Amino acid sequence: MASGEKQNIEQEIGRARDGIGSGIDELDRKLRSSLDFQRFASAHAPELVAGGAIVGFLVGFGFPKPLRRIVSLGLPLALVAYKVKKARGNGAASYEEV
Repeated sequence: MASGEKQNIEQEIGRARDGIGSGIDELDRKLRSSLDFQRFASAHAPELVAGGAIVGFLVGFGFPKPLRRIVSLGLPLALVAYKVKKARGNGAASYEEV
């Protein structure tokens, strides 16, 4: 193998490593900004306080039976509806791109 070829290969390896490093840094930056819980909590502080007060009130006085029934039936239904909506949204996007 000629020394020129060897240097070219080493340069290509170095460029590939640089590209991967910058991609990893960009992904890290995106994850840190999207998973910033302090910023999320400060932006939604009134909603969190109101939700905590409602849950505390219900726990303190006991859950009414109709509310228990709504939560036990509504929560799984809401989860299924969310998953179906998400699945349909992804399928529609792939057809529109074609």
